[in-house]
Amino acid sequence: DSDSNQFFERVDAIRQDNEDLPKHLNKRADFTSAQRQFQNEMLTAHNSYRARHCAQSLQLDDTLCRSAQDYAQKLASTNQFSHSGTKGLGENLYKAWSSTTIKINGATAVTSWYNEIKDYNFNNGGFSMKTGHFTQVVWRNTKKLGVGVAYADEGRTVYVVAQYSPPGNYQGQYQANVRPQGSC
Repeated sequence: DSDSNQFFERVDAIRQDNEDLPKHLNKRADFTSAQRQFQNEMLTAHNSYRARHCAQSLQLDDTLCRSAQDYAQKLASTNQFSHSGTKGLGENLYKAWSSTTIKINGATAVTSWYNEIKDYNFNNGGFSMKTGHFTQVVWRNTKKLGVGVAYADEGRTVYVVAQYSPPGNYQGQYQANVRPQGSC
């Protein structure tokens, strides 16, 4: 059965090299290189902020990224700005616009969400409309991240969607999941 072994070795080699896979079999091919770069920038920013609060690094999840990308494109095509309401996921949204073509990197949205830390009370914890994005970014029990980005108005408006699993912002769980900086 050396022929079958060689066949499976070749299949494994092809699977390891995404470039050789047909597009419909290549899960990573669903995203452009620019989208992948943006996803990785957002992941890096999330994990940098999470480390400050003793939270484990998130992992990018292709299923969540597809969901977030689809929703970002829906927001851009409808010029709406509201949460998707997807059950079982946390979600942060970001929108920016300019009179000229706008260009942001993945850290821009994450930094804006993280900056809500200035309004968070670590002594009392709890949800606040002013800090819900921040608490989701650093929520300790969250493990997976999905990222989507889409442009509208000839590139003058950008929509960013981050989806999280498991979701954060559960009442009664803030003290355990949103730690002060350096409390490791």
